[in-house]
Amino acid sequence: MNRKNNRENLEKMMLVVLIAALAIVLGIVEAMLPIKLPIPGMKLGLANIMIVIGLYYLDVKDMLFVIILKTVLTTLLLGTFSMFFYGFVGAILSYIAMITVFKLGKNQVSLIGVSMIGGVMHNIGQIIVAMILIQTKAIAYYMMLLLPLGLVTGVAVGIVAKLTMSRLNEFDLFKKNYKLTA
Repeated sequence: MNRKNNRENLEKMMLVVLIAALAIVLGIVEAMLPIKLPIPGMKLGLANIMIVIGLYYLDVKDMLFVIILKTVLTTLLLGTFSMFFYGFVGAILSYIAMITVFKLGKNQVSLIGVSMIGGVMHNIGQIIVAMILIQTKAIAYYMMLLLPLGLVTGVAVGIVAKLTMSRLNEFDLFKKNYKLTA
């Protein structure tokens, strides 16, 4: 019995580390892409593919660890102190919204819907930080641009996550940790 628990703990730890590492790598890859997006501060959110995937394989505490690790390490490698606040608040608000919808509406809201909610809430979190740092509510008008883009990137992230998960579920490590049947 102890041997089985050790194996399960090791597999869980491997899954946490794998999802976190891939999120960090995708964040770095995105930063290296020579794409100039039309709105300042806008990103595709490639790292969020792994965050959405993680919702379906990891528990709440492990996903929170992944998000914190991804945000801290990505900021240390690529960003600034203020970038950390934008990313961290956006990521936490996004995670709270996604995990709430995931837990309460897993039969009513699709993976793509969960991802869309995450994209929008991430943008809202960043606007809140901007309003605090810049000390003006006028920045809230920026949401007219960011929210539709959050929906679009949320759809894209959700589609890629869904396609990736269909392949990941072919592996025992992922298959036995998948939280939904469809």
